[in-house]
Amino acid sequence: MRWVQSLSNWLRSLFRRNSVEQELGSELRFHIERQAEENVAAGMIPQEARRAAIREFGGVEQVKEECRDTRRANYLENLLKDVRYGFRMLRKSPSFTFFAVAVLALGIAANSAIFSIADNVLVRPLPYRDSNRLVVVWEDSSAYGFPKDTPAPGNFADWKSRNQVFEDVAAISDASFNLTGSGNPEDLPGKWVTANLFSVLGVNPAFGRDFRAEDDVPGAPHVAILSYGLWLRRFGGDPQIIGKEISLNFEKYAVIGVMKRGVQFPDRETELWAPSRFTSQQLTNHGNHFLRVIARLKPGVSLKTANANLATIAAQLEKENPDSNAKVGAFAVPLRQELAGDVRPAILMLVGAVCFVLLIACANVANLLLSRATGRRRELAMRLALGATRGRIIQQMLTESILLSLFAGAAGVLLSIWGTKFLATLIPAGFAPMAGTGVDSRVLLFTLTVSLATGILFGIFPASRVSQFQLTFSLKQGGGQSGVGSGGHRLRDALVICEVALAIVLLTGAALMIKSLQNLYHLDPGFRADHVLVMRTPLPRQKYEAFAPRTAFYDQVLAKVEALPGVVSAGYTTWVPLTNSGGATGITIEGKPEPAPGNILIPNTRIISRTYMPTLRMKLIEGRPFEQRDANGTLPVGLINQTMAANYWPGENPIGRRFKVGGYNEKSPWITVIGIVGDVHQAGLDVPARAEMYLPYQQQDFGYEPEYLAVRTVGDPMTFAETVRQQVWLVDKEQPVAGVMPLEDLVDENLSSRKMQASLLSGFAALALLLVTLGIYAVLSFAVTQRTQEIGVRVALGAQPRDVLRMIFSQGFRLFLIGAAIGLAVAFALSRALVHLLFGVSAYDPASFASVTILLAVVALLACYIPARRATHVDPLIALRYE
Repeated sequence: MRWVQSLSNWLRSLFRRNSVEQELGSELRFHIERQAEENVAAGMIPQEARRAAIREFGGVEQVKEECRDTRRANYLENLLKDVRYGFRMLRKSPSFTFFAVAVLALGIAANSAIFSIADNVLVRPLPYRDSNRLVVVWEDSSAYGFPKDTPAPGNFADWKSRNQVFEDVAAISDASFNLTGSGNPEDLPGKWVTANLFSVLGVNPAFGRDFRAEDDVPGAPHVAILSYGLWLRRFGGDPQIIGKEISLNFEKYAVIGVMKRGVQFPDRETELWAPSRFTSQQLTNHGNHFLRVIARLKPGVSLKTANANLATIAAQLEKENPDSNAKVGAFAVPLRQELAGDVRPAILMLVGAVCFVLLIACANVANLLLSRATGRRRELAMRLALGATRGRIIQQMLTESILLSLFAGAAGVLLSIWGTKFLATLIPAGFAPMAGTGVDSRVLLFTLTVSLATGILFGIFPASRVSQFQLTFSLKQGGGQSGVGSGGHRLRDALVICEVALAIVLLTGAALMIKSLQNLYHLDPGFRADHVLVMRTPLPRQKYEAFAPRTAFYDQVLAKVEALPGVVSAGYTTWVPLTNSGGATGITIEGKPEPAPGNILIPNTRIISRTYMPTLRMKLIEGRPFEQRDANGTLPVGLINQTMAANYWPGENPIGRRFKVGGYNEKSPWITVIGIVGDVHQAGLDVPARAEMYLPYQQQDFGYEPEYLAVRTVGDPMTFAETVRQQVWLVDKEQPVAGVMPLEDLVDENLSSRKMQASLLSGFAALALLLVTLGIYAVLSFAVTQRTQEIGVRVALGAQPRDVLRMIFSQGFRLFLIGAAIGLAVAFALSRALVHLLFGVSAYDPASFASVTILLAVVALLACYIPARRATHVDPLIALRYE
C-alpha cells in the first residue's frame, strides 16, 4: 500500500540518513552528467556543457532540500534546528525574552487559574452517579414573595408518589446535633434525611452501611452516618467506630457508616446525617415549608418534561388543598446549577476577562516581534536568497513564538498554583468539599493548549508579514531604517487599536463592579455590626421541650453575660442578619377581610429578647421597644418593620393595631403592634428587606426558638469569646456553643464574593491598562526610530519642535480614538451581561463609561509623550546620515 511505502521511506530517511544522502547525491550527479552529455552531443564544449547542465538543473542544495521535503525526511531535523536556533535568538535578546515571557505568563496564569475554578464549578462531573440526571425540586410561591420556596413534607410525599419522570425522590432538612459524652459539648451541623438520599445521589459510605427503609420509620432505633471529616476530627479515624453509640441531643445514636471523603451533601457544613422518620401526619402537612428535595430523572427524561409533570401535580394539589397550595407551583433545576448558584455568571465574566487579558498580551508581544523582525530583515532576506522557502521562514518564526509561549506557560503554571488557592473563595459552598483547588492534569493540559495556541496566535501575523519581504529591496537597505513595509505599520497600528478596545471593555466592567461594591458598602443594612460578637447556642428539644426552662436559660445567660466587664449589652434572636432569609409565618390582621386562598400574608418572623435590638443598634422609627413588662402572661405585643407597615397597613398608622399568627379560625392570641423598626437586610446586603415582625421570646412559644446570642463589647469582640462561652456553661455545662465570630465577619463574608470579583476584574483591567500603555509607547517609539531621517529633513526645512510633537502625538492619539470608539461600542453591548452582578448602578452608567475613557486618554497621552519628546530632540545633521 502507498502509505506503507511512504512510511518505510520516511523511516529509512530518518534512521539511515547517510546512506540516503549518498544515494540522493549520486542520483543528482547522474542527472547532471546525463544532461551534460546531451549538451556535448548538441555541440557544446565539455566545460560549458557541464555549467549549462548545472544551471538548467538549478541549485543542487535547493533540489536536495526539495527532495527531502517531498519525502518528509528532514522534518524532525529541521524542527530541532529551528528549536536550537530559536533558543539562540531568545538568548541573544534577554530583555525582550524576559518581558515577553512575563507578559504572556501573567495572561496564561490568569487563564489557568480561572479555568481551574470554572472547570470545578461548571464542567467537571459531580462525584455522584450520572450526576447530570440529578435535580433539585422547589416550590414556586412567588405570590407570597418566595419564588424559590422550600417544600412542605406533604408536597414532597405527593411529588414522590404521583410523578412519572423521577426514578426516586429524597428529602433533606436542617438539623443541629448536640454531641456530648466525651470532651467539650459540640454543636454539629447535620441533616435529617430520608433513607433513600444516598441511593438517589448514587454514593455509598466509605465503610459501614447506608440507611435502610426500616431506619426511617417512627420509633426505629436511632442511627447516624458520619462525614469523613468528623470521623477523623472528633473520633481520631477510629476504624472500630461502626456499631458504637454516641450521644446526640441527649439520645443514643448508633454509628452505621462513615461517608466518603469529599461528600458533605448538601453543603460543606454538614457533618452527619440521620433519618427523618416522618410520621404519617407530617407527610400530609402541606403548610410547613422546610425541606430540600432532590430527585433523579429517569433515563431519557428531559428537564422540560419533568417540569411539565411537576406543574400538573401542583395544579392537582391546588385543587385538593386550596388553603395551603393555592398559587403554589413546583419546578426542578439541575443539581449543578443549584450548587453553582449566583456565582456562575461571575465566573463566566471572569473567564471572558482573562481571555481579553491574554489577547492584549498576545497583541503586545506580536507588536514587539514585528518591531524586532525589522532588525532581522537582512538576515531573513539572506536566508531566502540562499534557498529557504517562505514556508520555512514562517516555521522558524513560529518556532520562536511557541518557545516563548511554552516558557510563559511553565511560569504561568507556577503562578496559577498560587492563583487557584487565592480564587478558592469563588467556589460555592455546595462544591467546596468535592472541588480541588490545585493544578491537576486537566489544568496542565489546558495550560499547554493555551500556551501553544498563544504562541501561534501572537506569532502567525509577524511571521506571515516577515515572509513577505521584498528580497532585492531588503538586501539593499540597512538594518535599522526600513521596516516591514506599510503593511507592517498597518498591522502594528491595528494591534494597538485592538488592545485599546479590549482594555476599554475590561476597564468599564471593573468600573461598574467597583461602583456596585461601593454602593453596598455605603448601604445602611439596618444594624451596626462593629464590636458585636455572635454565637449559636441551639437548645435540644429533648432537654428543653417545655417553654419555661427555655426562657429561664435565655434569661440566665443574658444576665450573666451582661454583667461581664466590657460588655455593653447582649441579646438573643432566632437568626442574626445574613444567616437566614426565611422564618416566614402566615398571619391574620384584625378588622380586614379574610384573604382568599393564595393571598395569605406571610411576613418573616424573628423571636428576640428585648435587649437584642439595642445590641445591634437597630432603629426604632415609631412607638416603643420591648420592655421588661412585656413578659409571659401579659398582653402579647410585637414590633414590625417599615416594609410590613407599608405593605399590610398602607396609608394607616399600624401602632395599636392587632394581628395573630395563623388563619381566622386559629385560636392563637391577638398581638398588638407597639412600634415600627427600620428595615434590616436579613437575606443579604443586596437583597431588599421583606415584611418582618419581631416577637419577644418571653411571650411566644413559636415552634422555633432563639439560638443566636449577640454581644456588644467595648473592644475587640473576639477577646470576649471564651469568657462568654464560660458564662453559657455556668448555666448549662452540657450546652454546646458554636459559630463564634464577630458579626463584621458575616458582613465581610456576604460581600466577599463581590469583593473578589471586583478585585480580580480590577486587577485584570490594570494589567490591560499597563499593556496598552506599553503597546502605544512601543509603536510610537519604533515609529520615531523609523522616521528619524524624515524628522531630520522636516527640522532642517524649518519645522518647529511643536510641529514634530504634534505629528507624533496625533499618530498615537489617533490609534487611541479609534480603539476607544470600538471599545465603547463593544462595552455597551456586553455590559448587559453584568446586570445580575450589579447593585445600585445601571449597566450603562454614563459616569463609568466617561471615567474609563478619560483615564485611558490620560494614559495614552503619557504613552505618547516620551517618544514625541525624543522626536523633538532629533539633530538634523545626525538624522540625515542615520541608517
